[in-house]
Amino acid sequence: MDAVFPVEQLRPLHAELFPGPQLEGRHTASCEVHFAPFEMPNPNDDVTSEDYEPLSFESPLRLDFIDLPSLNLNALAGQTFTFPTNPEPGYIDGSIYFVGTHNPVDITRITFGTLTEHGLPVTFEGTWQMEFEASGFQDFETTIHTTLQRRAGTA
Repeated sequence: MDAVFPVEQLRPLHAELFPGPQLEGRHTASCEVHFAPFEMPNPNDDVTSEDYEPLSFESPLRLDFIDLPSLNLNALAGQTFTFPTNPEPGYIDGSIYFVGTHNPVDITRITFGTLTEHGLPVTFEGTWQMEFEASGFQDFETTIHTTLQRRAGTA
């Protein structure tokens, strides 16, 4: 049986928005959500073994092909966007690199807050498909609150 992922340990630090790949001739956005690294028990390993090592979680959540009207944070402020799940047209291609593979993440809602001098508050809602690549963890739904910033070097 797959273990429960320690969602309570997910500590988003910030998110970066930047130009994404083209899709059917139109521009899309990409985003990375960065988390504070942490360690957790490895459900695929025997904790009593001499060579047991806990798992390290230190990768960003990567989101591509986000259909947004703009990359301008002022234009996004106060808006909410909904998206279908993969493989429906218009889905966000999301994944988290963990346990040696890219685990799919379906983001179905993005809500932008009010722009401040620190960035744009943003909420991502969705499901992490941890069972898809046999990570040893169950799929889970979560809501991530963080602050969005434009990636350095992007207009």
